[in-house]
Amino acid sequence: MKKLLSAILAAGMAMSLAACGGSAAPATTAAPATTAAPAETKAEEKKEETKAEEKKEETKAEAGAKAEGGALKTASGWPDKPITLLCGYSAGGSSDLGCRYLASALEKQLGVPVIVENAPGSGSTVAWMRLLNNTEPDGNTFALVNLSIVYGAYDETNPREYTIDSFDLLANHVIDYQCVAIRTDDDRFSDYQSLIDYGKENGLICACATTTLTSGDATVAKMMEKEYGCKITIIPVEGAGDAETMFLAGEVDFLIGNVGDMMEAEENGYKVVVVYGDERSEYLPDVPTEKKLGIGDYVSFSARGYAYMPGVDEDKREVMMTALANAFEDPEYQKNMEAMGAELKLYTGEDYYNLLMDQLDQRLEIWGVEKK
Repeated sequence: MKKLLSAILAAGMAMSLAACGGSAAPATTAAPATTAAPAETKAEEKKEETKAEEKKEETKAEAGAKAEGGALKTASGWPDKPITLLCGYSAGGSSDLGCRYLASALEKQLGVPVIVENAPGSGSTVAWMRLLNNTEPDGNTFALVNLSIVYGAYDETNPREYTIDSFDLLANHVIDYQCVAIRTDDDRFSDYQSLIDYGKENGLICACATTTLTSGDATVAKMMEKEYGCKITIIPVEGAGDAETMFLAGEVDFLIGNVGDMMEAEENGYKVVVVYGDERSEYLPDVPTEKKLGIGDYVSFSARGYAYMPGVDEDKREVMMTALANAFEDPEYQKNMEAMGAELKLYTGEDYYNLLMDQLDQRLEIWGVEKK
């Protein structure tokens, strides 16, 4: 009996110890949870800091935060009123239309009206003087610019005060390569090489609006003289339309112009024989470049872009550059520009500056003029 009682007591003690062991288990697992709380808090804080830094970098990269509706803005909310785009040419022309197509695309990006103001005169000088001398550098006004901002100081008849360094270049949108055309019924020459050969022996006559290095057309004629030994006489005319009229009437031998001016060459009885580009024009894909012909590697074009006056805040400048780059990709803008024969090529920053300066250096060399 004693043995039975001892066995029962021993079993009871074992069960009691097991129960004690079971109640101790939660205590051993709870301790790590208590010590882990600070580490989790620090991890969350670090995560929030990382998110904040990433957001800051994103904002900086996009040149401003996105406002309601997806419009580009600086951190302070600029632009918050209409933007003015100065166009130095009369309403209705290709430069004016290009500005208006861009204004429509920019409004989608900036969320404010973009108003085109025409200020024609002296090859855009009137508009540029207004931009540089009579406009606050608040980012609310910018202007259409072209290669004349580079050549103006070299105009022999009317030297300009400004140079390329007077402007804060934003983005170039249009490149319009120069080219040469001959009449389809002309039996003296049939292509670019035979035109050059004829010019060496007999001389050629062409018409240009300007007869100095400020004219891309006159510079083509000068290049043909210098590089290939052609003898060329230039007849000065009022504009490209007059040069084409004389050409079609047979009063001059060949026509120098831009691709955009010769989109209907075949319908008008003449053909383009060379494009002065680094590649074929998408609008005249069957016309070779000088390089493709194995004759030379001359590249010449007109360029249309946009610029501020110096002194605009960097955050505003970055927002405008981003908006111009986005507008360049706008399908409606591209469709409208293509319809009028404008070849779109985007250049920004140093690439844009060098694009224009390379053309200046080339022209100065062709004309034998010292750089200022």
